[in-house]
Amino acid sequence: MQEKPISVRRMSMKELIQKIIRKVFSREFISYAVFGVLTTIANILVFKLLFEHVGMAYGIANIIAVLTAKVLAYITNKLFVFRHHCANAKELLLEIIKYVFARGFTGLIDIFGMFFAVELLHADEMMTKYIIQVIVIVLNYILGKKLVFRNSKKQELAQE
Repeated sequence: MQEKPISVRRMSMKELIQKIIRKVFSREFISYAVFGVLTTIANILVFKLLFEHVGMAYGIANIIAVLTAKVLAYITNKLFVFRHHCANAKELLLEIIKYVFARGFTGLIDIFGMFFAVELLHADEMMTKYIIQVIVIVLNYILGKKLVFRNSKKQELAQE
């Protein structure tokens, strides 16, 4: 017996554009962009303050800046971007663990990316910081949405 192929409806260009516009102008995406910019500014300002004004080594200044930004990002993403609620302490602990691993990964990209670009490529510290922040922001959104602050199907339906 031959199985019938599953028909996949192809999206028209207009439908695809409308879907992208709905995603880009969603409350979640806009709030992520706003808080992402604020977190990035905090990261860069802490780095600039410690590196240029205090005279701290760029590596130490960058680690402190990254950690400061990660704490700020957790608070803003949980409360304002993904509006994720935990039912109990166990759920909260699991969320924090997932967040630490996800942001730890992007933090390592930030730290080692700075080292690689500055030490091996002799790039400018501030320009490198700006470029790496773009990469980190994109990865943080994907990991936050798909791994850390992911709602159950029941929660997703209730939010719609």
